[in-house]
Order: sequence, then C-alpha cells, then structure tokens
Amino acid sequence: MINRSEGENMLKNLHKTPWPWFGGKADAAPLVWSALGDVAHYVEPFAGSLAVLLRRPHPCNRTYYSETVNDLDGLLCNAWRSMVHSPSVMARAASWPVCEADLMARHLALLEWRGSRSLERLMADPDWHDPKMAGWWAWGQSCWIGSGWCSGRGAWIVGEDGRIHKQPRQAKRAPGVQRQLPHLANDGQGVNRPQARAPGVDRWHPMTMPELRRWFRFLSARLRHVRILNGDWRRACKGGALRTLPVRSGKGACGVFLDPPYLVTGNRDGDLYTHDDGDTVAADVREWCIDNGDAPDLRIVLAGFDGEHDVLSDRHGWRCVPWFRSGFLKGGMSNVAGSGAHQQTRERLWISPHCVPSADERQQVGLFGGTQ
Repeated sequence: MINRSEGENMLKNLHKTPWPWFGGKADAAPLVWSALGDVAHYVEPFAGSLAVLLRRPHPCNRTYYSETVNDLDGLLCNAWRSMVHSPSVMARAASWPVCEADLMARHLALLEWRGSRSLERLMADPDWHDPKMAGWWAWGQSCWIGSGWCSGRGAWIVGEDGRIHKQPRQAKRAPGVQRQLPHLANDGQGVNRPQARAPGVDRWHPMTMPELRRWFRFLSARLRHVRILNGDWRRACKGGALRTLPVRSGKGACGVFLDPPYLVTGNRDGDLYTHDDGDTVAADVREWCIDNGDAPDLRIVLAGFDGEHDVLSDRHGWRCVPWFRSGFLKGGMSNVAGSGAHQQTRERLWISPHCVPSADERQQVGLFGGTQ
C-alpha cells in the first residue's frame, strides 16, 4: 500500500525527463511559470528535454488549452515521438546495464542512423519512428558525461574491417564519436536513476523494465496533445503557431519560453550544442524579443548568462531575474570556461513587460494605485 507521501514523490519523479540534458531548465521552471502564468497557449521553440513543459503546474485537460514545442535534433524528435507511440518498446531498449562497450557501439549506431537522413523520414511520415533507436539514445544520454552525445565530433569510427579506429587528428575526419568512461559519479541518472523505482524496492536494485515502461507511458499521456515541430525556431514563433484561436479570441495569452544556445562570447564552450551557429541564434532571438516584447497577448521569458541580453532590461522594460542552477555539473557546467561553481550563479531570465507581475511589483501597484 502506497501512502500519500510516497505517491506524491512517485508522481513528481514521473514528471521528470528520462535523460539528463545539457542546459536543461528544470531548476528555473518555477520562475518561468510564475512569470508566464496559466497561459492559453505555450510555445517552446528550443524544447530540448522539455523540462519546463513537464513541470507546468496547471491542469492540462481544458478544451482551449494548447502547447507547441520545437527542436532541430532528429534523434530527440524520434525519442519524443517513440515515447508517444511506442513507450513499451522504447522502455525495453532503454533498460540496459551501464556498459562501456555497449555505450561505444550504440553511439556509433546512432550516428549512422542520423546520417541515414532519418529526420527526413520522420518529416515525410507522421507515423514513422524507431523506438529501439530512441531507447538506445535515452540510455546513452543517461550514461554519458558532459556534452557531445551523438554530435559526430569525435575521432572514433567503424572501419572497413568492422572494428573501431581512431582517425588521425590532422586528417579531414568523418563524423565520429568520442571514447570515454560512462557516468560513474553516483548511482545513476536519467533512465538509470534510482528515484523512479517503485516504493519499497531497494535503491540498489536495478531499475526494472516495467518501471521504465510505466514512466514512459505516463509521459506519453502527458505529451498526447503537445504539438512537436522539427526545424528552425522561427517557425514556432510566427502566425498561427504563435497566436492560436484561443489567444486571438481573447481566452488568454500566449506564453513563450526561449532557451537558445548561450553566447560563445559569454564564455561557454563553442562545441557544447549538437546544432550550434555560434552567437547568431542568440542574437536573432534577442532581436525577436525586442520586436515582440510589447505585444499585450504575448508573455515571453528568455534564458541566458548574465549580460547576454541586458539591452532588454536596460532599454525595453523587461526585468532580469537571477536563478541558481543546483548541482555542480548540471547544464554543462564542466563545458564552460571557468569553474562550475562560478557558472552556476550566472544564469538569468529576462521577462517581458506583459508577463505576470512579481510579488514586489504587485505590492507597488497596491501601494500606489497603478503601475510604475
């Protein structure tokens, strides 16, 4: 018999993403939703792990309610689609011991899968997905340390003899993988973490496939009515994708959470992201925020390091809120120049003028009878 406390903890763990994600915003999610409020439509153009979406505190079963997410990564798209359509098969593939040889072999197989233009297949057929590769990807992401999982920037490839070979540093390299130890620092992360195991099961007992299946089925139900796009972030931020019928008819605002690749000039590793255009994307997102920040039906939150987007708060009426990322290595802390402890304190959220006022702002309105 599960008591209430155990049940609440179980539900909380089920709302987590089943794999770690560099730059994930789980710790920032309460601040994001405090600023956006209970919006009629939610848009996340850089979805990644969906940590903010999954931590939405509002009920998700209303008829006028909609959510749209986007990400450019085909492997990530396949993972989310497989979780919706084939959670049990994906769970079976993700339930595997942490093994260095399998980490290398699956990494190489996933890189070949991506090179076979699988994203085009995902876009050509709304039902096509590969749950085995999705499970391998989630398992490998959970075993990996740092960035670079399936980025293709490593030196190791499969040779014509069927064995792995390291490409010379000077040569023009084919897409390859890094060779490194799996994650060993604690008793597991992502699909390997102990917190999602059933109450009463010893924490050192391996996570069983039925537990993973239940987790994936829960997330499948949560994502059932989420619209998932795969392409440039701008496609999710224009036209009907942004202002749905409920927003246009006045039933509520549209909330947009933007988490683009952080600026390289902001002192982070230039190879941190699989799809990375240096500082171009962050600058373009900031310009979009300047152009759209005054729209009364839009509530926008933009993430970045301190100083990256201060023009918004200095000149356009946005407010800047600091937040602290828990965990020394979360969010790619080991992949930015400088100490991880220093980088943890650099996280900022820029909040547009039409977002929900903060407690201090509401107090000022009460004291002075109007906005400041």
